Amino acid sequence: MQYKQTDVTGAAWQRCHQIVIDNPLNATPLIRFDEQRIVTAAGAASTTALGSLTAPFDPAAEIPLIDPQTGEPTGATVTHGALYAALYSTYMQQALARDAAATPDPEEASDATDD
Repeated sequence: MQYKQTDVTGAAWQRCHQIVIDNPLNATPLIRFDEQRIVTAAGAASTTALGSLTAPFDPAAEIPLIDPQTGEPTGATVTHGALYAALYSTYMQQALARDAAATPDPEEASDATDD
């Protein structure tokens, strides 16, 4: 007998919960996809780590795009190079915004001293 055993109905699936891009100096970048298994039952979810998949960066490699809502292929593709450019651009946008927020505006500084 199992203590407080109950029968439950649920669902289980596998998903990528984290993507890590390793961009080492003087070496090929690597994309790591960390996977987990989700099990839901009786309104609760539990996760189990499953390991990782890795993909070396190849600028010309094409990725067939899949609609995240439907799981169906869109018919479009993107290259690793285009994805790299988009992620690099996102990083630069965020880094520049952070730096601008940390740097006082010279006009505001001079306005404050004029008071």
